[in-house]
Amino acid sequence: MKMQIVSCPHCGTYLLNDTCECHACGHVLDKRAAALPQAHILPTDNAVAEDMEACPSCGETCRTGLVRCWNCGTFLRPEIEESYRKKQASTHFEIEHIDLPILEASFVTEEDSLQRRDSGFDSDFNSAPENYFQASDTGGDDEDDFDLSMGTVFGEVVDEAQEVASDEETFRLRPLEETPAPSIPTYAGTPAASTSPAEMDVNEPPVQSEAELPPIQSLNEPPPSPQEVEAAAAEDLLKIAADEEQDIQQVRKSMRSKDTFVIFCPQGCRIRVKERHRGRKGKCPRCQSEFVVPRKPAPKKVEAEAATTGEDPVLTSRYKKWLNDIRLHTVDPVKLRIKADSLLNECQAVDIGFSADDLLIATLVVGKFGANAKKFPPVRQAMIEHFSKQGTFEQLAIPAKKLLTKELLTQITAAQPAAIGVESLFADIPVFGTNRIAVKLPKTPDSTNPQYLSFSLSEYRAFVEGMQSVCGIQDFGTNTEVPLTDEYLVHKCVMSGAPVQELAKLNYYIKDPGFKLEVTGWRCAKCGVVLSEAARTEAKLGGANGKGIAKAKCPKCTQKFGDLPLYRLVVSETPAPATTEPEPEMA
Repeated sequence: MKMQIVSCPHCGTYLLNDTCECHACGHVLDKRAAALPQAHILPTDNAVAEDMEACPSCGETCRTGLVRCWNCGTFLRPEIEESYRKKQASTHFEIEHIDLPILEASFVTEEDSLQRRDSGFDSDFNSAPENYFQASDTGGDDEDDFDLSMGTVFGEVVDEAQEVASDEETFRLRPLEETPAPSIPTYAGTPAASTSPAEMDVNEPPVQSEAELPPIQSLNEPPPSPQEVEAAAAEDLLKIAADEEQDIQQVRKSMRSKDTFVIFCPQGCRIRVKERHRGRKGKCPRCQSEFVVPRKPAPKKVEAEAATTGEDPVLTSRYKKWLNDIRLHTVDPVKLRIKADSLLNECQAVDIGFSADDLLIATLVVGKFGANAKKFPPVRQAMIEHFSKQGTFEQLAIPAKKLLTKELLTQITAAQPAAIGVESLFADIPVFGTNRIAVKLPKTPDSTNPQYLSFSLSEYRAFVEGMQSVCGIQDFGTNTEVPLTDEYLVHKCVMSGAPVQELAKLNYYIKDPGFKLEVTGWRCAKCGVVLSEAARTEAKLGGANGKGIAKAKCPKCTQKFGDLPLYRLVVSETPAPATTEPEPEMA
């Protein structure tokens, strides 16, 4: 269907060809279509109808609040119309109207032009008051083309004498002495070049050199913005404040007494105390936790003299043995992940004290294991001195503490690895760390979740020795596969026949910083024969340092030897190791 534009026969308004009634004058164009029922009213028409108004000029429906009618442009808000009129009147410029002569183009025939030429009117153009145009009928479609008649000239009548005079005045040269000299800018206080020394004022300031003159800002350089000026001022103030703070710190250091030293409270706050406060108890001014100022250690000579003279020895702590920096794990069964090394770093560092009556587990500084290492020594020394002065467990001022009586010590059980014949709580997965040993502590009224202590092999041996020798718990730790003593397997070298020692259960020793190992030999990955380190070095098998032993050929099976070293402990005085029967050599 094609749409056409038609005009209303009554008022001439442009309409579409399917319009039944003119919206401007109301004239009915199609009576049949106008008699039909109106289109379906939209659901939103009633809601919008309350927000509509009619234009007072054209009657078109517009939204309430519009500034102008969208149809005729009439102002719908009087206050805005008044403001618009005032604004328009204030910016109105009066234009001077000049009455210009009206040029009319008349049709001039060829006969008239010949007559005008014969009369000499065209030659005397200065006397003609008007210019004439001649319209030429070329017979084309363009009716706006005009041709000038032969005597028509556009221009302004100028007197020749006046024109010559103006030219001479324009090009007349001035005398040299009348030519003004170029102006030379001078600085303030600097005399002009034409001023003689006698004419100079004696009260004027002396002439400044170029170095003393203030810097002249370039004309192309923009002036600094207010933000830049404010930033420069803030930077100057900050510099002044930093200098003042540095001066204050220097004054404080100079006034500080030399008989002071720094300690740390149980929560890790830094406190400066005086020498005369040693051995006293105090409260931290920040966290209000109690702390004990450590005593000054006595010189070794004084201790030796006291021992030789038979004086009363200094009181010692009731805790005969201490283990430092042991891992304490508090396990939440809901968050527990049965995965290797999942609880290795989920712990705190504690110190363990052994006495004949109980076991003390002390948390000196709160934080993850390995953090705040510098804060431990002063707090640890204060704790030891507290018990040296016969202090009680209740008076010990530390972040956390736990006391296990001798009856509860018998309830400590092995957790990793589990005791022989007992099922592991963690399905034999090393959650506390690979090749580490863990024990479960007995539950006390103040414990909500189960707690565990984990050790390396050297730490576990020290723990077992303290439990047996100090606490009196015999046979502790003997029901597991953990080696409490060093055991060796003895092999025979395939080349020299010399005995080769192999440390048993090497996995507990390999990453323990408490042990130092050395290579004693190598085992072939194919046939299993053992080659001593001395024989390998003599035969230069795998190079001088043995780095190529993995690709070297076995002297028995001629296959690649592999990289399977055998170790033993390095000790200053090696005791006779407990040996077992050697393993049968593999064919």
